[in-house]
Amino acid sequence: MERYLRRLGRDIWRFVEEGPHVPVLTPVQADGATTRLGEGQAALNRPTKDDLDKMESDTIAFYEISCGIAPNNFDIIINCKSAKEIWDVLKNLYEGTKQAQDKRLTTALNEFNNFNAHAGESLEASFKRFNLIVTKL
Repeated sequence: MERYLRRLGRDIWRFVEEGPHVPVLTPVQADGATTRLGEGQAALNRPTKDDLDKMESDTIAFYEISCGIAPNNFDIIINCKSAKEIWDVLKNLYEGTKQAQDKRLTTALNEFNNFNAHAGESLEASFKRFNLIVTKL
């Protein structure tokens, strides 16, 4: 997915990793001078073209990741508001927490270190078992 989103645009993957762009809207007086809130009547300025481009990149990432979700998993991400939220939910779902990843790695290392061919097992069968252990690593 990362390669696919990078291919769509160089900034799109960044919003998956860092989160959505939130434009900074500063209050502006009628004469164009900026003011702080509470210093009279002021309206908020509009997002810049750069802000709009960045928000569009997050929307593209959100849409592309959403379209890649299997229908049976769609209910898991339905309440996510950004591409980063979706990615974090999916990453946790498929890879697990850091603790779970460490436990799987430790188990695989133990299997690797204790690997022995079984009595009467063919070389091909031993190699298949060994290959599965190496794949876990």
